[in-house]
Amino acid sequence: MKRIHILIINFFFFSGYLFAQQTFEKIITEPEDQVINSVIEDNDGNYFLAGRFNNIEATRSSGYIIKLDSSGNLMEQNIISPGDNISSLFFNIHFFNYHYYIIGTEIVNYPDTSKLWYLKLNSNLEIENEKFLAIPHGRWFSYMNSIIDSDDNFVITGYTTRMDDVYNYNHDAFFYKLNINGDSLYSKFYTSNIPLYFSFDIMESPDSSQYYAFVSHFESSSGGQKLILNKSLDSLSINPIPLGIYDYYSPITINETEFLLCGKGSPDQSELYALNVISINEQTELIDYNSFKKQSGMREHPSMFKGVSKNGNNIYIGGTSNLDYSNPFWSTFNSWFHLVKINPDITTIWEYWYGGDAYYFLYSILATNDGGCLMVGNRYDDATQEQERDIYVVKVDSSGLITWTQEIPIDKPETSIYPNPGTSQLNIKTSCNKMNFELLNLNGQVVVREMLDGNNSIINVELIKPGIYFYRLVDNKNKTVETGKWIKH
Repeated sequence: MKRIHILIINFFFFSGYLFAQQTFEKIITEPEDQVINSVIEDNDGNYFLAGRFNNIEATRSSGYIIKLDSSGNLMEQNIISPGDNISSLFFNIHFFNYHYYIIGTEIVNYPDTSKLWYLKLNSNLEIENEKFLAIPHGRWFSYMNSIIDSDDNFVITGYTTRMDDVYNYNHDAFFYKLNINGDSLYSKFYTSNIPLYFSFDIMESPDSSQYYAFVSHFESSSGGQKLILNKSLDSLSINPIPLGIYDYYSPITINETEFLLCGKGSPDQSELYALNVISINEQTELIDYNSFKKQSGMREHPSMFKGVSKNGNNIYIGGTSNLDYSNPFWSTFNSWFHLVKINPDITTIWEYWYGGDAYYFLYSILATNDGGCLMVGNRYDDATQEQERDIYVVKVDSSGLITWTQEIPIDKPETSIYPNPGTSQLNIKTSCNKMNFELLNLNGQVVVREMLDGNNSIINVELIKPGIYFYRLVDNKNKTVETGKWIKH
């Protein structure tokens, strides 16, 4: 009688202990257009995704929340609107003191004024508190990111859009501060004759005395700057970002004095159309730099809202490979989610791509509590869809892989690796064609990666150190087909 093994969870050794990591990929499809901007993880390992759901028949959009469990199973979907004839969307979601807080916007027709929308939800995603806050007349929110600072206040930045006689659409940076109950504390709305006057992210300084906002085009026609604000959101000073890095920064703290961010590149300073990653100190001086790109001729784009995420020692960078800049949402291109795991000095641990069979656009990543990473964005197939995008969610383990599930008869192994233990070379005999073979050390780092073109392969392992290693075979969708252990004498 054939016995079956079904692999659903990956196990890896890290720093001498064993832990489990869930992995999955999921497409959430509806007849309507769907967009997810933000994702969080709660204390139970559930994921909450917030964005926008477009009601085609009513020709308006609504705030949208999705709850997934740790295995990717859909637990709940909520569509929330401030009124029957009012469009709205959610930009950010936060989990704090066992409640869920959402920062979004009510959208009205120009030249009327939009409003900032604050919601507090309980564990059942029921609204406990809701407020609408005014902004200058004739503007609407186009982009925002927010944090909860050390005083338990929401600090929000982004940019609004307005119409003018010179540039038609003019974008202006803003800063807004609310207390935990959604009451307005301070706000600053800029008005500039520069049409792309952007702010993308904000963080609190290590001593909690001020804020660092990461802006673009504030003092010149190109390039990024770090704007220093006091706790009342007054501007104190501004410094240029090294190497001209700009837009979609997603700053994180590496330690008490160093910050890591990702953005676009500038001519003659950094890599154009790549994921440009830098670390800087509090004086905005460059510490380390690296760039990542799938291949020449393709344009990379940082994740739209959150492209850098850190949890413990795990640091991830995310973006889109082969973004169509001329048609960024409904393209006929094939593109990929691009995920890189790095060390604090921005050297690569591994780098993978997900998708490639349709048009994928990455919006946010999240370094998860189990050491892996969750990616959320859109998938659009021009051959079967008409301007309505699906949500694509991928959860990978700390090695960047999605667990492959297949019936494998244990009395007929698919792959044999010998000698085991071995010394200078590995002989691999397998019935799995066109697979990547990877050898990992006990820290989860890939030390050998080679493509297996045939059923019999020889891999040189003379340069790696003696010890215990794990191997795996990976298909072209980065799913693990087989795993095992190998020892080098």
